[in-house]
Amino acid sequence: MNNPYMIDWAITNKCNLDCLHCRGMAEKELDDETVLGIAREITSLEPRWVIIEGGEPLLRRNLFELLEIMHRDKIKTYLITNGMLFDEEIARKFAELNINLMISIDGADKKSYERIRRKASFEQLKKSVAIANDYGILDSCPITIGKHNQHQIDRLFKFAEEIGYSKITFLGLKPCKDYEKYVLNAEEYEQVFFSVIENQRKYKMDIYFDEPFFKPFLKEHNIDYSPNPENGIIVPDVSRCIFGEYMFIETNGDVKPCTFAPVVMDNAGRKSLGKIWNDMQNSELIKKIKDFGGRESPCRECKYLYECGGCRSRTFGLTKSWTASDPSCPLNRKGI
Repeated sequence: MNNPYMIDWAITNKCNLDCLHCRGMAEKELDDETVLGIAREITSLEPRWVIIEGGEPLLRRNLFELLEIMHRDKIKTYLITNGMLFDEEIARKFAELNINLMISIDGADKKSYERIRRKASFEQLKKSVAIANDYGILDSCPITIGKHNQHQIDRLFKFAEEIGYSKITFLGLKPCKDYEKYVLNAEEYEQVFFSVIENQRKYKMDIYFDEPFFKPFLKEHNIDYSPNPENGIIVPDVSRCIFGEYMFIETNGDVKPCTFAPVVMDNAGRKSLGKIWNDMQNSELIKKIKDFGGRESPCRECKYLYECGGCRSRTFGLTKSWTASDPSCPLNRKGI
């Protein structure tokens, strides 16, 4: 049986912000000893990489012990922070541990940034990005896109470039509070995709869009995404929905087949990750979702079905069906 594609781990439910798009946190978090035990288990599963997030991961008191375990076992590690608590001392430690740091933006100016990321400081954001750049640990800039900022694409590119980013990771808004109010529909996704592609050409920044229908969209519109120095559009080898092909570990140890799925497979504080992973792969729900042939129309007839599959957590959040077509897919809208 294959190892997890990657592991996404929310290590703390503590946060110093109140972001518009927050998915919410579990009420409890695991004790230090259990967390370090899970870190050792993660390395034994040999995922391609691990994402450390929260809440705000810098509020986890044994963060550096956890990261040292990942570093010792040569696990590629990304850490997502809001940057408000970041400083040179932390940057130096992260550099020693080969951390790939991602500091979220979401708004292109002080007003929109602080409206989306409530309690955050626009000036501190810029300082944190500069420090991370100085220490050579700055990776991509995560930007969650929804109705709240869909018309800022050009300004987001400009701002990201100005403060020192060379790569943007766009994340389609996933189930959260007031989700239906902010999630993009199919027509809006099409507009956002075209805007991202246009601005990538203008600013020459690397971009990755974390949506399963992004690659099919590029193919349908004959947009080059081949890996070469002239093209900054990044499409991973596995671009489809990877529901059930990775694990998300909640702050209380609950393990889910997707960061945004309302489904708990088991708890890493009670059972080994390896056993949970094996059980997940054999569960009827995961088998059902991995069977792309079981999708409903129009998804079922789409020529890109097996390259995409639609986002299952979004689809369930909007339709309450695991097999329905993704309502936000710009290709299904046109019956491709």
